[in-house]
Amino acid sequence: MNLLLKGRVPRSSTNFHRNALKNSADLGRQAPRMVPRTAHYTDPLLKAFVAYQEMKKKAMVVDPKVIAATPKVISSTLAEPWKVVTVPESEFAALKATDYHGLEFGKALYNIAAQKPPSNTNPYDADTLPLKDQLQSRKPGEGIFTNVATGPYGQREFKYLYLIDFAGMHIIREMTPCEESSRGIPLHSMIKLRGVVGGEIFFDDQNPGVAYINFGSARFTFRDSLEAENASKFILSLGYEKIVAVYQERDFSKAPYGMDDRYGTTLANAVYVRESL
Repeated sequence: MNLLLKGRVPRSSTNFHRNALKNSADLGRQAPRMVPRTAHYTDPLLKAFVAYQEMKKKAMVVDPKVIAATPKVISSTLAEPWKVVTVPESEFAALKATDYHGLEFGKALYNIAAQKPPSNTNPYDADTLPLKDQLQSRKPGEGIFTNVATGPYGQREFKYLYLIDFAGMHIIREMTPCEESSRGIPLHSMIKLRGVVGGEIFFDDQNPGVAYINFGSARFTFRDSLEAENASKFILSLGYEKIVAVYQERDFSKAPYGMDDRYGTTLANAVYVRESL
């Protein structure tokens, strides 16, 4: 018999048994068939997170107490300033009067630069939650930072990290233990997720109106002397009498800002003072 011509296929014993069960009154009492299956659920970030945890254990060799007891840099020597700038009160008034909330993306803030995300950073260190309640913040005219450790420029025990963004200037002492950081201490990328410029600041132990700054953030770098000058004026506008900014006047796109610019002997610096002084 040609089964294809008749449109029929032979009924297998399995099919026959299945059809018989369908017609059986005992069908309702048949136990459900459990088909074994193996499912693998994989968190796509789990592998990366585990690798990060291992990396962090190896990287967390910074002990803030040890560094504070034996600082790497002690009292860097400042040269005679290559420039002294007297800033008129009208510039401070303009900074105080400007609200940068909702500013159009890409526009310069405080005449310095546009906000940008951190660069040269571990993505796991771009997390602001661990430091959220430990920052001090100021806007132009709101006064100098208080309750800070004071000491000579360059001594790491007294160093604060700073970051300027649309909401003002934010600082935190570098020797603050931070387990969430890959280095065990705060990083600029953990202060804010976007910023204009960052660096280091020291507060004079003789005169609270004097602060020393540099622009040594690898996460929020500055590009030229104009940005450095406007950042210095912004910090002066908080309420300081004098800002000593450690940098040289040069093309930073050709000669990037490095460690030699920040620490050592006879450091180049520019001084910014208020007009009324």
